[in-house]
Amino acid sequence: MKLKVITVLIMSLFLVSIIAVGTSVKAAKPNRILMIDIMAKGDDLDIPGATTHVKGRIEFDEVSGVLLGQVEFHIKIYDGSGEKIYSMKGKLKNAMVMILPFWYCEVRELTWINLWVVMGEGKLKTTDTDLEILYRNQIITLPNTGGYYVTTYTLAMLVSHYGEYVLGDDPEVFIWEQGGWAYAGLYGMPGGVTYLTKYMDKSVP
Repeated sequence: MKLKVITVLIMSLFLVSIIAVGTSVKAAKPNRILMIDIMAKGDDLDIPGATTHVKGRIEFDEVSGVLLGQVEFHIKIYDGSGEKIYSMKGKLKNAMVMILPFWYCEVRELTWINLWVVMGEGKLKTTDTDLEILYRNQIITLPNTGGYYVTTYTLAMLVSHYGEYVLGDDPEVFIWEQGGWAYAGLYGMPGGVTYLTKYMDKSVP
């Protein structure tokens, strides 16, 4: 119960910060970005024995005058023998897009900068299995949709194009050795994160 309360508080604070930052960004920069296309695929960086595949697209919509995002992701978890024991798939369309100028990561003890965020209500489907995993030093129970797509979930994708970060109050910008990464999953719950295998953008100079 305590973990649920903490999760709700974190979600609320995170959403408020995203809205506050994202509103000004959307008003200032939408015409400069025409399209961003990304893919991240490989071993998951936070879930032991898992692989993650994230595909996302961000486009400027001429009708609404804002950036809209699309996301598809698939997380697979395997046991020690290599057998798949859990799967999570998510789909998100026409979702709001924002930029976080900075976001502190307690796990890696650094602050990521210039993160693109796509968030909205989407479809989620998981294996009909009640599974607990070790996620960032906590035991977490993964969602179980009974093997069907459910549309009442808020999904999110975070993208760091180049893996840019800063340490403490030092203004120097560092680049993560493996480069850019993408996260996708159920907002406020464990998701998948892995390194980018594709990044392409078309923007107005």
